[in-house]
Amino acid sequence: MTAPTVLVIEDDPASRELVVYLLQAAGMRVLPAGDGTQGLAVGLAEDPDIILCDMRMPGLSGCEVVQGLHASPGWRRVPVVAVTANSMSSDRQKAIDCGFDDHLAKPIDPERFVAQVQAYLDAAAPRAPAGPDR
Repeated sequence: MTAPTVLVIEDDPASRELVVYLLQAAGMRVLPAGDGTQGLAVGLAEDPDIILCDMRMPGLSGCEVVQGLHASPGWRRVPVVAVTANSMSSDRQKAIDCGFDDHLAKPIDPERFVAQVQAYLDAAAPRAPAGPDR
């Protein structure tokens, strides 16, 4: 089985490095992007299994990245999760309204973060059809 590919779109270098480190240590392939413009391009070119994206970045915002992905013909629908310092319930709703599948608040809990990402991947994984011998 191949390692899942995670696109991390985060403009803060320290936050990006922490997320990349945690995911790589868990055996995942990580594609880091330093802004929304780069993240959108990588998301369309590399076919990741999940996208973790900051909401507020210079250039394209997280909402603009998600909208760009959804508007692109042939984009394979994968979980897109906002990872942001904005943790009010209204911020989560804003993320959902603009097209994110969910919202994780910063600062991330290193002990729980990888499990949360894995849960998104597991939920999105295609299920084998039940056959007569199952």
